Amino acid sequence: MLAKATLAKASHIWHADDPALAGTSGECTPSGFAALDAELPGGGWPHGQLVELLYDDPGIGELSLLAPALSAQARAGRTCAWILPCEGEPAQCEPSAQIHLQRAVPHQRPLPAGEALQRAVPYPPALAEAGIDPSCSIFVRPAVAREAWWAVEQCLRAAHLGALIGWLPTCGVGADFRALRRLHLLARRHGALVFALRPSRCAGAPSPAVLRLQLTCEAEPPRNLAVHILKRRCRPLIEPVALQVYPWLWSGASLQSPQASAVKPWRLAAALASAG
Repeated sequence: MLAKATLAKASHIWHADDPALAGTSGECTPSGFAALDAELPGGGWPHGQLVELLYDDPGIGELSLLAPALSAQARAGRTCAWILPCEGEPAQCEPSAQIHLQRAVPHQRPLPAGEALQRAVPYPPALAEAGIDPSCSIFVRPAVAREAWWAVEQCLRAAHLGALIGWLPTCGVGADFRALRRLHLLARRHGALVFALRPSRCAGAPSPAVLRLQLTCEAEPPRNLAVHILKRRCRPLIEPVALQVYPWLWSGASLQSPQASAVKPWRLAAALASAG
């Protein structure tokens, strides 16, 4: 019979009463928020696992929540891939269709606030200030839903990828689960940080993600970001974790440079190859 101490150290066994001892499949990167790390199995964001962030309000602080972990990947020289929201409505589209990829440049042209939120573009100067070098990031703007799922899978097959952040469309409960399952299996083989950002209405749908968080904003000042842990390899968490974050990483400017020659559309394979 295995000793209790031996079982406690086994990574494939999780403990229902202690998040710090909950099993993880490998490396974890601290979130940068001690209160959240205390509730995350392994003490941080798991590598090689699918993590879902569910929310409805762009700019609520979702990027600030991820910034410390993404900064750690950038400092290690790893590429971050950003799958931005689709330009159009979900439609049938061949995966070989042109996908527009953009590398951020230092000087950005301001956009009206409403247009910026609609485009859901991270703000490169703020990313740089947070330690996330935009020149080491790949920004993918799919035209339709099918391209978004395909682009995520292609990025996860890139050996040098450190993190992937994808705003993923919904295509129906069954289709979503199958697509998320594929991403989960790819993440396990790759070992990158993988974050799927989806609408809150997906909270009731089944998901293979090992960690599911729902993000809301507190009603009372100082209006912290409330992180509801819906699923984890540990006991359920009844109360949300309140975090003080700043939504300044969200788009206040376009990724496009005033000079058209500074940003060119590339195919995904070429962009991933050059990033390596």
